[in-house]
Amino acid sequence: MNIYDRISNMADEPGTYDEKMYRILYSDRYDTGKYRKQKLDEGMEVVNQVIFGWWKPRFLLNHNRKTAYEWMTSDQQLAIVDAEHIDWASMKGLPEEAIATLQCYSFQYPSFIRRFENGIAEVQWQLIPDGRYWRDDEGFGMTDDVELNIFGFIDQQANIISKFRYYTDKERSEHILDKVHKEAVKAIANNQ
Repeated sequence: MNIYDRISNMADEPGTYDEKMYRILYSDRYDTGKYRKQKLDEGMEVVNQVIFGWWKPRFLLNHNRKTAYEWMTSDQQLAIVDAEHIDWASMKGLPEEAIATLQCYSFQYPSFIRRFENGIAEVQWQLIPDGRYWRDDEGFGMTDDVELNIFGFIDQQANIISKFRYYTDKERSEHILDKVHKEAVKAIANNQ
């Protein structure tokens, strides 16, 4: 029985959908085999699932609120991100393959939810993997692709606080992500 069927079977139990999902994912069943939990600090944890040989962030657990949020579907599509959460202007000039990945909200390449700090976590979304991603066990199939990532920030309820944006290497070398993180923390403080 999948997690959604298990939540449906809990219809008569108290709690919201997110609270019921948390009760299911909190169990040890989701920390063995094809699932692995990873602490993200501040009472947060991600439930990773092996999909096509890669650990992928599927669910976000908030132990403080005892809630869980589906981050990515089993089809490797982002469950929470919509067009309004993307800074499309920053994507101008990116390769067509990157835009195609973005437009279908695909989280198929190695991408990560980083640790929480002051209620905010950085999310690194890889649109094009490094050419080594395609290499087989004998080293064949490697391409000359250059890894291309975009970044956004989420709060502890999996809300997008800072839109996903492409930052140049120069911007990242100037610690732009630290600045954006501070702005996201301020935005959260102003909304409380």
